[in-house]
Amino acid sequence: MKQISTEKFIEKLGIEVYPITIIKFLLNRRRILSYFKRAENKNFEIRGTRYLLDNSNCEACKSKKDDGIICRQHTSINRVVNGENVGFDTDTGSYFYKNEIFKMVGNKLVIIYCPHPKLIKTIGEEITDFNVRKVNPITIEDSNFKMKNYQKVISFSSDELLKNNMKCWFNDLFSIVTLIEDKDFSNWCLIPNSKNHNT
Repeated sequence: MKQISTEKFIEKLGIEVYPITIIKFLLNRRRILSYFKRAENKNFEIRGTRYLLDNSNCEACKSKKDDGIICRQHTSINRVVNGENVGFDTDTGSYFYKNEIFKMVGNKLVIIYCPHPKLIKTIGEEITDFNVRKVNPITIEDSNFKMKNYQKVISFSSDELLKNNMKCWFNDLFSIVTLIEDKDFSNWCLIPNSKNHNT
């Protein structure tokens, strides 16, 4: 099985995207596109917390203020607002920056946060298909938001990536490799890291 290093793929493009974000998109492309599609519906309603660009009234941010950080959702929002050197998938119209996949859908910004699987052990979860594929979507409807004209936008094709076995670092013991499955998502397996693995 020929494997393509996601780290090297990103380095060659020169974009500021974490390799696991590309992998998560390939594992979840159908699901992620369904989040974007859902936001197009005129009857779509944001459930739960309504996040705005301004975090001054965000209770989660207030609770983390003493630690000098903001909540996970506003971290993602700030990255989308302030990012540079983003990736753009020409097949789905999705943008990529760090741990975030995002797209403007009408007047809504949909962000998919892709937590790294190394966090599974940290929070005491098992390595399961659900936990490996886990992503967290948030939708922002804020009249103050306009999509930024990013300094650098580099295009790539997720259709082409789905035809390959993409590999990236998973944890100290394993790397994750995508398995060719379908035109809209990949499967995955773990392979042991070599002793001199430095990614």
